[in-house]
Amino acid sequence: MRRFIFASHHKLAYGLKDTVDFLTGATKTVYDINAYLDDETKDIDTVVAELFASFDDEDEVVVLVDLMGGSVYQKFYPYMSEKVHVICGMNLPMALSFVLAPEDECLTSEKVEQVLMDCKNQLVYVNKMAASVDEDDE
Repeated sequence: MRRFIFASHHKLAYGLKDTVDFLTGATKTVYDINAYLDDETKDIDTVVAELFASFDDEDEVVVLVDLMGGSVYQKFYPYMSEKVHVICGMNLPMALSFVLAPEDECLTSEKVEQVLMDCKNQLVYVNKMAASVDEDDE
């Protein structure tokens, strides 16, 4: 089974999960970990350890975190393996690409890299693009 974890400082992970659930009809199990909230009952180390302990050894896990090198990312670093993919810089196109990917194919490092390349193409400075389209129209 493929599992998805969105993890961030404050409530970014919750918002991303909520939006992905809305757009996909909540057809996949996505866990959100929102670190450093004032009302936390468990620290992030405990939350991450308990979540991974609940998974089967054969589960494939895609972890999307907010910042490379940040304290949240560091909590997942020890879990990285061929079956646990940790990706920094999460955003909506990336989350949708992973959540909607067919589960009948294992996520190899090459497939993960391809998804990331496709998602990078979603980053567009529209002002510049619009200006070049306008110039082409003249």
